Amino acid sequence: MKFIAAILIFSVTVLSGCNFKPESESLPLSVKSTLSLLQDDPQFVMYMNFKNMRRSSFWQRNISDSLLNAEKTFGSLLNTFKIATGASLSEGIDELYYSNSWFGENAIVMKGILDKNKLSEFISGDSLFSVAKNINGIPVYFKSDNGLYFYFKDNNTICASNYLKQIDAMMKVTDSSKSGILQNEKVLNAINNTVYKEDIWMISTEKVFIRGIFQNFLQSSSGIESDHTDSSDSQNGLNITDSAALLEKLTIENLYKRFNSISFSSKMSDELDLVIQCECINDESSKYLRSILNGVITVAKLKSSGNKKNSSMKILDGLKLNRYDNSVYIEMKVNDSNINELRNANLMSEPE
Repeated sequence: MKFIAAILIFSVTVLSGCNFKPESESLPLSVKSTLSLLQDDPQFVMYMNFKNMRRSSFWQRNISDSLLNAEKTFGSLLNTFKIATGASLSEGIDELYYSNSWFGENAIVMKGILDKNKLSEFISGDSLFSVAKNINGIPVYFKSDNGLYFYFKDNNTICASNYLKQIDAMMKVTDSSKSGILQNEKVLNAINNTVYKEDIWMISTEKVFIRGIFQNFLQSSSGIESDHTDSSDSQNGLNITDSAALLEKLTIENLYKRFNSISFSSKMSDELDLVIQCECINDESSKYLRSILNGVITVAKLKSSGNKKNSSMKILDGLKLNRYDNSVYIEMKVNDSNINELRNANLMSEPE
């Protein structure tokens, strides 16, 4: 959540112009078919193509396994696959698909250069790994410290989940199956509408999940902490923190219901192009969202100007916020000239 909130704070500006609505890339057929392996009703869906990104000069100059936020999110998962098959973000992992449900069950698909022999050798000497065969004789591996089940769909594809029933569902999927996300028209439409699809994207159509994103976002941008109880106006006895928290609550309640979906997508080349895309239920809702984001940029700029350690003003000035009918697009570019500012900026801190 904090990663998403940070991106949102980065990605708000009052700049607008006569720009054309960004055109969505086509969803590759191979990616679409793989979506059949994921859950049909996910809280969110994420896709990362490391093979594409490793080819870019931006990756080569600025990114490593230790820097990529995805590794923080999937650290235990990626480490499991790395020690078991030798595949890592730097070499071997080509694509990663991830979806998660409200009850904590996940579905993961990893594609790349995977060494089955290495896995067999490793399992024989590690008590954390075990292996059993299903009714059809397919080996299913289990890592006890993180509760992850996984199996080889083919020589270059691993399917995994912390939920054995999901493993069973994935095993039943064939090349012609219309299962998983392919059965969820709302989620599939949101994926198709996402601007960038070749490198990284994440989408959610769940209003409660979107509510959580903006709750974290508004708390971060306002500087209000939930455990602050001593900020008050001595003249009228008004508790400023409580009043701000009430306003924030009312804003969130009015905002999240207006969403159909939210997505984050990026394209990596010589620089990183990032788009945050908010699809609203109607034109009025998109206008309301844009007004909220315009207000947040004011708070972010005040923080930046009031904190000498915070050098985010140039970043904020380089962002674009545009509205097209029911959609709100937040766009930014990350390049060599501003990447150090992004790394050093502390947009969560309060002014000194």
